Amino acid sequence: MKQINEFLFQPCETEEELSAAAKLRYRAYRGVEAIAENPQQKFIDKYDSLNNTKTCLLLENNEVVASVRACVYSKEHDFLHIPSFEVYKDDIERELGLDKIIVESNRFVIAPEKVDSKILFKIPFRFIILNLLKYNGDFIITAVREKHIPLYKRFLTMEVISSPKKYPGINVDMVLMAGDCKKNLQSVIDKETFFSIPREEIDSYSLSKQIANDPAY
Repeated sequence: MKQINEFLFQPCETEEELSAAAKLRYRAYRGVEAIAENPQQKFIDKYDSLNNTKTCLLLENNEVVASVRACVYSKEHDFLHIPSFEVYKDDIERELGLDKIIVESNRFVIAPEKVDSKILFKIPFRFIILNLLKYNGDFIITAVREKHIPLYKRFLTMEVISSPKKYPGINVDMVLMAGDCKKNLQSVIDKETFFSIPREEIDSYSLSKQIANDPAY
């Protein structure tokens, strides 16, 4: 757990932490009617238990206020698929190539009562940068609503590589955006002091986790 401004930055290492992320996802997605109601009031998917993914929490006063998940596509992780492959694989192959190391940012949610916070939009991407640095990512990808395209272009130097499609698990049309990390990652890191990650933090980080495969977290 790391302090960043008034927030605690916590990669999920336990079922309890992942459950907290699943509850926030549910609240955020239900708030925009992107998913149906369910009695558990949690949102998880098959990728949460895979060894090429990890979710991160952001806490304020011990309350979870944001969460994001990183999924890594690489030889080191046996080229396990990432969620975007379900609908954008042809676009990824055409624009990026399937021989590259790709880090997908997904399941990025902010507590509905704080959704307009600029800092809560920025800090979770520190976790994505951590994964890009740890695994020497060639590209970052993420699916966004069309209205958010200018924000991701400006903040993360990303470009649209697909037409709108429904992202896996949610009833929302999204375009896939990609950023060339070899060209642009350092310029993104330079935008915020909290994006500069110490070498010891990178070295100690790992996707490996001890979380049960049972989807009932």
